Amino acid sequence: MKHSHSNATSDNLPVLRKYKVLVAEDVALERELLVAHLSRWGLNVKSASNGKEALSVLQQDDAIRLLITDLHMPDLNGLELLQEIRMLARPKLYSIVLSGISDRQTLINALQAGATDYMVKPCHPEQIFARLAVLDQVMALEGEYQALVKDLFDVMGDMLGCRDIYSSEHSLRVAAISRKTGMEMGLSSEELDALEIGCLVHDMGKIAIPDDILLKPGRFDKLDRQIMNLHPTIGAKFLEARYPDDRVVEIVLKHHERLDGSGYPSGLKGDDIGIMVRIVSAADVYEALIAKRPYKSPMSSTQAIEILRDEAKTGKLDQSVVTALENVMRGWNPLAIQMPLYEEIDALESFRKVTYFREPLCRFYSYRYLLMPDRTTGIASDIPRYHMILIRFKNIDEFNRKGGCIKTDRILDKFGEKIQESLNAFAKKHSEIQDESLLFRRGKDYLMLVKYQHDSLEQMSRVIVAQLDECKDQWGLEAVFSLKSFPSTCPVEHALNQILKEDT
Repeated sequence: MKHSHSNATSDNLPVLRKYKVLVAEDVALERELLVAHLSRWGLNVKSASNGKEALSVLQQDDAIRLLITDLHMPDLNGLELLQEIRMLARPKLYSIVLSGISDRQTLINALQAGATDYMVKPCHPEQIFARLAVLDQVMALEGEYQALVKDLFDVMGDMLGCRDIYSSEHSLRVAAISRKTGMEMGLSSEELDALEIGCLVHDMGKIAIPDDILLKPGRFDKLDRQIMNLHPTIGAKFLEARYPDDRVVEIVLKHHERLDGSGYPSGLKGDDIGIMVRIVSAADVYEALIAKRPYKSPMSSTQAIEILRDEAKTGKLDQSVVTALENVMRGWNPLAIQMPLYEEIDALESFRKVTYFREPLCRFYSYRYLLMPDRTTGIASDIPRYHMILIRFKNIDEFNRKGGCIKTDRILDKFGEKIQESLNAFAKKHSEIQDESLLFRRGKDYLMLVKYQHDSLEQMSRVIVAQLDECKDQWGLEAVFSLKSFPSTCPVEHALNQILKEDT
């Protein structure tokens, strides 16, 4: 390399200055001159006298983002060094080959081995600086691209959250758990970034899952499970042709695979499942166990860890990953990570919780809404008691025989609508009353959950009885009105069992 005084300033290489540069050159004078120039340009430089030494330095220092290497070196030549680097689990490394060989095939071999650029010696320092300036701009653009991708993935998460807040919060928590677990296991900073991005979008395929399954507040049946199991494949297809990092696509596609082959979508085993996917799989299971869902109550961290240990013992999860995850859970609660609930999203979420149970073509709901976990534990209320009302028709079987089931169902729907209209009118007339009444359909019967004070309850009961009398006069249906009160701490399921049993 020719010696020259350079006027280049460190301000011209702002991105490279954040990292380190490694010079691999066996000729001492060439190595020292290059190091001197790079240092004068404000770069943090390390050096190695052969390929083997350079490989060792790269294995130990993830801050190195640029390698400038000769081709002909002892122990490990430049091409062999580039090939070995491709096997390392480390951040992305740019590489420039400086060589006295100018034939095209050598250049092609270097690029195929992983070189970013190729320069023929002797090189003027300003030529090298010009190449570094271009590389600096490329790195800046790639950084901006990654930031943009991260923002877009955040938007995808928010979009999924608008359909299902549980899935969105789940992804945020799995990303945090996985990153901490990866750090515990010694993954490089670049691998951790890819791991986190993969987690943020690992469930993005759920955007295509129908509401009846995605938002189902209960256990899946066989068909539900078959449809839900499509989400990894759908998500991977969204990404595979659009995002260049195969590791992210792999996380999306394989996070439900298990080491023993019992997972989906492909039933992969053992070495077919990489370390990043193994980390996400364990984090995914752990968060699902400790989080509250519409169909289940949360589990303690201790219980969840025990389940993960059992999964590792039976060969489903990676034992080393479970151990690392257990270590990072000490003193940290990922449930503290929550999506900010905008007023509009909160309103949508509240609406979803009840509309899933709405009876077809009606404004009232199935009584199964009362069996959701957040209600079965008792009624949170300022009043000490709540009330259950059962409306049961005595002559419904006779009515079916005479008029037919279709006609009976229509009349029952009309009756329910009339009751609902009466309750709405009552609530509007008595707007000062802050209590609640909810009407539900249970087969041929109607149930009501009422959280009214005694005086309001009596007034509302008279409204309902008036509707029952009208129902008898109009259609000939005779109904029994049963009311029973329970302390607010009484589980709703217990209250339901009691009022239904007493009426039989």
